[in-house]
Amino acid sequence: MYLSKNLRYLREQNGKQSQGKLAEAMGVTRSAISSYEDGRAEPKLELLNKLADYFNITVDQLINVELVKLGQAEAQKKEEMKNYISGKHFRVLTITLNEDENENVELIPEKAAAGYTTGYADETYLAELPKYKLPFLSRGKTYRAFEISGDSMLPLQPNSIVIGEYVMDWNDLKDGQVCVIVSRSEGIVLKKLFSKVKDRGSFLLKSSNLNYPPYEIAAGEVIEIWKFAAYISKNFPDESGTSVQDLKEAFWRLEDDIRELKTHQSN
Repeated sequence: MYLSKNLRYLREQNGKQSQGKLAEAMGVTRSAISSYEDGRAEPKLELLNKLADYFNITVDQLINVELVKLGQAEAQKKEEMKNYISGKHFRVLTITLNEDENENVELIPEKAAAGYTTGYADETYLAELPKYKLPFLSRGKTYRAFEISGDSMLPLQPNSIVIGEYVMDWNDLKDGQVCVIVSRSEGIVLKKLFSKVKDRGSFLLKSSNLNYPPYEIAAGEVIEIWKFAAYISKNFPDESGTSVQDLKEAFWRLEDDIRELKTHQSN
């Protein structure tokens, strides 16, 4: 049983709460809490239920789970996610150079998109991709071009080529920024990106075309993020849908509020 150790740990996690404050909340004496933590006495079932409710855990967890180790594991998991998001020790970007020792802009055509999720760091794979030199791009940054299919990001037309700037630290991204997201589960997509990493360990992805609902993707599934820098298209963009942009944004905000409300109710 871990009751004694868990009570001390839970008080510490609850704003370094004193034995007296916990006793006051439970309607018992401070000496009673002290005796439970020292293992000299055990609370009755009614008080166990009250303690479990107070700390938002189950009675079984309070008694039988070593919460200190569980907390350490959670802290380590959060630290690993923090490092993954910031790019520390995790991401390796493979590039190719032209004859002038400048970085190429590789193009990932739609037909090669499926292979990119496994070949993105493979020099042989990248060497076989079409390469371009685009003088209008800023120097000192890494770019990649992606052929985007579908109409989820109108007015950007299907089969447009989106040029993305590589983002090492995903904390630098602003909510609503248009990005190319490369992931194991979704492949290559162009979306507006909203970070939900702190709350749920995920990114919320939204399309500009209202016919495509927003969805979330686990941050651990994401391989690369390239923020929108430019695009090339054979078709002039259709601006007819921009008049309802405010309505779309209001709809998305309402959907986010409902999603957050459901999340809090389930916790």
